[in-house]
Amino acid sequence: MHELAELSGRTAQSLYPHLDALVDADFLVVREPAETGRRSRIYVCGQASMVSPVDASSGRGNRDSAELAALMLHDACARLRRFGSIAEGVPVGEGAERTVAMHSELTWLDDARRRRVNELMQQLMTVVMEGRSARVGRRTNVLLYHFPDVTLREARLERDGANNGAPDNGE
Repeated sequence: MHELAELSGRTAQSLYPHLDALVDADFLVVREPAETGRRSRIYVCGQASMVSPVDASSGRGNRDSAELAALMLHDACARLRRFGSIAEGVPVGEGAERTVAMHSELTWLDDARRRRVNELMQQLMTVVMEGRSARVGRRTNVLLYHFPDVTLREARLERDGANNGAPDNGE
C-alpha cells in the first residue's frame, strides 16, 4: 500500500476506497495472509483483469486494452527507475543471466511464430503464477509483452477508415 501511495502521491488511507472499487469490479482480489499474525491486505489480479477486454470479432476494446498495457508499462518504468537508483554499481548477474535480465526486440513474426510466442508466454505465466502461489524466494518483477507494431500512418489510415472517411482534425 505504501508503494501505491508513494507512486500516486496520495496517502495510503485515501487509496482504500479506490482499491475497494476495483475489488467490487473484480479487477482485484484481497488476500489476507494468515501467517503474519497481523491484519494486512494483499491485492492480486482478479478475474476481470485477466480477461481480454477486446472483442475478437469486432476489434472493439483495443483502445482500452492498449491503455491498460501502457499503464502497466508505466508502472514497470517506475519500478526499473527505483531498482536502478539502488543498484548503481551492483552487477545484474553473470553470463546468460545478465542478458536475460532485460530484453526488448522489435522483429517480424508470421502467424505460426506469433502462435508459438503466445504458447511460450502462456508457459511463462504458469511459472509466474506458481511462484506467486508459493511466495518463496526473492520478489521478482516479470514483464511480458508482445503486440503487433503499428506505424503512425497505419493508425491514421485505420482511424480514418473507422470514421468513414471523415477528415483528420489533427487529433
